[in-house]
Amino acid sequence: MTVLIASTMSDSGKSTITAGLVRLLKAEPFKAQNMSLNSYPTEDDGEIAFIQAYQAMGNGLKPQRYMNPILLKPSSKGIEVVFMGRPKGVYKASEYYERIGEFWKEVRELVKSDMVIESAGGIEPNFLDRDITLVKIVKEFNIPIILVLDIDRGGAFTSALGAYYTLPPSIRGNLKGFIINKLRGDEKLVEPAIKWLKERTGMKYLGYLPYFDTPLIMPEDSMNVYNIGEGEIEVSVIAYPYMSNFNEFNAFMKANVIVKFVKKPREAEKSDVIILPGSKDTLASLKWLLEKGFYELLKKKPVIGICGGFQIMGKEMIDVGGLETGSEITGLGFFSIRTVYESEKVTTLSVTDNGIKGYEIRRGRIDYLGEKPLFTIIRRGNKEVNIPDGAFKGNKLGFSIHGTLYSESGKKLLNELFGIKINSGTLEEEIQEEVSRVARILKQYVDVETISSLFT
Repeated sequence: MTVLIASTMSDSGKSTITAGLVRLLKAEPFKAQNMSLNSYPTEDDGEIAFIQAYQAMGNGLKPQRYMNPILLKPSSKGIEVVFMGRPKGVYKASEYYERIGEFWKEVRELVKSDMVIESAGGIEPNFLDRDITLVKIVKEFNIPIILVLDIDRGGAFTSALGAYYTLPPSIRGNLKGFIINKLRGDEKLVEPAIKWLKERTGMKYLGYLPYFDTPLIMPEDSMNVYNIGEGEIEVSVIAYPYMSNFNEFNAFMKANVIVKFVKKPREAEKSDVIILPGSKDTLASLKWLLEKGFYELLKKKPVIGICGGFQIMGKEMIDVGGLETGSEITGLGFFSIRTVYESEKVTTLSVTDNGIKGYEIRRGRIDYLGEKPLFTIIRRGNKEVNIPDGAFKGNKLGFSIHGTLYSESGKKLLNELFGIKINSGTLEEEIQEEVSRVARILKQYVDVETISSLFT
């Protein structure tokens, strides 16, 4: 058997609860469709949403393509559709939904027992006929649903009743229970509302999660970013449009830094180091940087550029095929490199000759125009390669590999160049630690035994 975690809205805590239940029930994560700019490569060079990879690693599993068969990545040109780990092209939303039935035929074959399935967003009447993350799956496989209610935003119980009546009558009975998330204060204060909802829907109350000032898991999207750390070195991450893979900065939770996500130059004026993160639309992010007036500040401050941020720091970016926006644009000019955007997309686990272990998710071949590469990528997945990467000049550092902050060689590099001391373990170790905590909290506050009975 399997169980499905749903909600009335996005960012309600579905991903957190799913991660904990995957661990407790010794299950696999599954989300038919996820819209996210945070992604992660599988061992066979596929690409899935980071949160499904996170949920898998939290249970000691290797991320697999089938765990998130459809990944939607918004950009200025539309939505890149990644299906079964491979890019299918950039679609308008209407074009994608015209093909949803075609995708569903393959997605339905991936659903199996021993999965904790996470639905997408909320339960909306305008999406019911094409909701392959909840409605179609539940109709097809008769899966029990647990509803997560974010009480911190207000209107949780009314929204839950609305969700009950929004679902087709044929599957309302699959709503077996609900969990309250982000509860502040005494549980007894919401008992009348709990009784009210139980009487009207037949759902069982399964417990609650208390409110925590800091989210229990790494951020899934830009709605979830928050200041990180309490150290003496101030680091500003520029949160430009289409910022991607920013969850890697959670390595700074165990470091001598305090990290802020900023959108205005004045917010970063006192920073010791500025980070240009990855971007799904590098050219649009560069344009935004310049329009906001960041250039002068970046010129005088120590800067670290990662993936798209590294590309932005070069002399020029050429997009002849129109994969992003425009055909050619001048970069910040901190490094003598040129990025040429090609149709092939690199999604792979990577290793460098100086021991950095991380992952690449990018388009863009980097040509060195007299600049000396910082290191060489020697392995992509199971293939030996010889690809120059990275640069360091003055107080500017750039590289293409995400996850460098979790690698021992990457930590050593940041300590030597900027005095940043990161004490985290590997990405997998940190995920295991976080998910272990989530599992403990679920066991303390939630009726996991009843959920387990639905699962078996």
